[in-house]
Amino acid sequence: MTAIKHLLFDLDDTLYTDASGLFDEVGLRIEQWTLQALNVNEIEAKILRRRYFTTYGTTMAGLLLEHPAVDIDDYLDYVHDLDITRYLSPDPKLAEMLSRLPAPKSVFTNSIASWAERITQHLGVRGYFEHIFDVRAVGYRSKPDRHAFSWVLETLNLPGEACVFLDDRVSYLQGAAAAGLHTVLVRKGGQVTDGVDFAVGHILDAEPIIQQLLQSA
Repeated sequence: MTAIKHLLFDLDDTLYTDASGLFDEVGLRIEQWTLQALNVNEIEAKILRRRYFTTYGTTMAGLLLEHPAVDIDDYLDYVHDLDITRYLSPDPKLAEMLSRLPAPKSVFTNSIASWAERITQHLGVRGYFEHIFDVRAVGYRSKPDRHAFSWVLETLNLPGEACVFLDDRVSYLQGAAAAGLHTVLVRKGGQVTDGVDFAVGHILDAEPIIQQLLQSA
C-alpha cells in the first residue's frame, strides 16, 4: 500500500454538523439570489436549486452550465455572506483529534476560501490545515468533478493513493475514488458502498480509521 501523505477534509457537514440552522440560511440565500438573478418566483427558485444540486452536484454547477451569463462570483459571495458565529461554536474535541493525526492536512470545499477561513478559525482548527482548496481555486469545477480532484493532487504533487478524503456526500467520495483517493464517508447512518471505503457517523469517529491507514503503509 502506498504511504498516506496527506489528509483532505470537506468542510460543511463534515468538519462540523449544523444543528442550528446555518445550512437552512445558506439555502435560503441561494434561492433568494436565484430568484433575483434569473427573474423567477420563489417556487421556481426552490425547484431550480433542487434540480441543479441533484443533477450537477451543486447549484453553482447548474447555474454555470445552464445560465453561463450569470455572475457566479456575485452568487458565491452572496450565499456565503452570513455571520457564522451565530450558528457555530469552537470545537476543542475536533482540535484535539486533528492534533493527534501525524500527517499534513488540508480543507477541500465547494464553498469559497473566505467562508472556510472564517469557519475553521471560529472552530479553533485553522492552524491544523496547510491549504484551503476552494471552488475558485479549482476553476469553479466543484466536487465531484474529476478535474477538481486532479487539480488538488497536482498541487500537492501526490498520487491519489497517497491521500485520504473525508466528505459527507457519497457522490463526492465516488469522484475522489475515481481519482484514486482513499475515502471516508462522514454521515449519520452512512454505509460503505461503491466508492466509499469506510463510513462513520461523526468526524470524531474517523480517527481510528485514519490512524490505521497512516500506519498500514
